[in-house]
Amino acid sequence: MSRLRLPTALSGNPLLVSSFVLLVSIFLWPRLRPARFSLEQDQHTFSARILSYDPLMIHLENFISKSEREHLLSLGQSSFQASSVTNWNGTNVISEDRTSSSAYLPDGDPIVERIISRASEFQGYTGRGDHEGLQLTRYHAGQKFEPHWDHDQNATDDKSRQRLTTIFAVLEATCEDCGTRFPSLSVDWEQEDRRWCQFVDCNDKEGITVRAIPGNALFWKNLNSTNRGDARTLHAGLPPETGVKTGLNIWTLC
Repeated sequence: MSRLRLPTALSGNPLLVSSFVLLVSIFLWPRLRPARFSLEQDQHTFSARILSYDPLMIHLENFISKSEREHLLSLGQSSFQASSVTNWNGTNVISEDRTSSSAYLPDGDPIVERIISRASEFQGYTGRGDHEGLQLTRYHAGQKFEPHWDHDQNATDDKSRQRLTTIFAVLEATCEDCGTRFPSLSVDWEQEDRRWCQFVDCNDKEGITVRAIPGNALFWKNLNSTNRGDARTLHAGLPPETGVKTGLNIWTLC
């Protein structure tokens, strides 16, 4: 995969390509400077860097503040249960493929609503009803989530709602090499700016592994241009050897 691939809709239109490149050069190109967002009604500032154009993946630095992380962890502390997966008939079951624990956070909490609003504005003001409840996922030593998709890869019913996008944010991480790995994607990091290595594992030659850094997040689009699941977004939650990692799933539906 080339991290520099232009979207197909732009590739045949010189005017659109020029405009797109100018926009990236000014705001998003990581070799120059990341885009910094200070959102309406929200004084929190975070930085964004495009990790991949196709599929679209954007790294978000400092997406969730320290005080917000502490609040969300405290809010969900008593609600953790064994994580489940959805099987072929749509029921949730416990599986050895996913050995973490999870907790859904209550709607209406002011910090929960602030994070959903932040995710909504980042995506162009997605509707509140298009967001699933926020889910904490915690990995203790040896716990994992094998490669999986956030969307239903086998869905054939156009009326069924799908997870259009995912934002996975790290709330705490006292572990190393416990990031999120995309085995179907790869980048030759020797050809990229070495500053990326603080956010990704540049030694991973056969996949993309995003480091687990508290406060940071990764946004990606689960569906392709026809609203079918993009198989390239297959990803895994890597197991900590020691310590703990807790992440926050922010899913937007279509």
